[in-house]
Amino acid sequence: MYALHPAVVHFPIALLLLNGALTLHHMRRPDPFVERAAYGALLLGWWGALAATVTGLAAAALAWPVRPEVLGWLNWHAIAGFGVLIVYGRALVWRRRKPDVLQGPDCRRYALLLLAGAMLIVLDGWLGGHMVYRLGVGVKLGPR
Repeated sequence: MYALHPAVVHFPIALLLLNGALTLHHMRRPDPFVERAAYGALLLGWWGALAATVTGLAAAALAWPVRPEVLGWLNWHAIAGFGVLIVYGRALVWRRRKPDVLQGPDCRRYALLLLAGAMLIVLDGWLGGHMVYRLGVGVKLGPR
């Protein structure tokens, strides 16, 4: 179970960031294929982020109790993960309710929402990387 979270987390990162790049491309040069690809990346990325959050919560629960110096980092990592779900969930609902948002008057607000989501992904990845590479969370050190 411990290795499931790191295995799952990379797909939504890639898909959600790809969604942002494709969306910006479509806003500059409208292309129906790029728009559909951006939506597909958003949809699959959100479901992948949900899976990453669930597996992360399960891994944290199985590793409980955690060392005191890890607890704050773990909480911020979880908060950022829920933030990713909320921001991209909002983007997904916005796209479903208003399919023309990429060309309408709200396209800048939508792009800013995706930028906020990308910044949350970077923050969340940094927090997770800090826990693994600096604090040794989830890393088994065997005999050498």
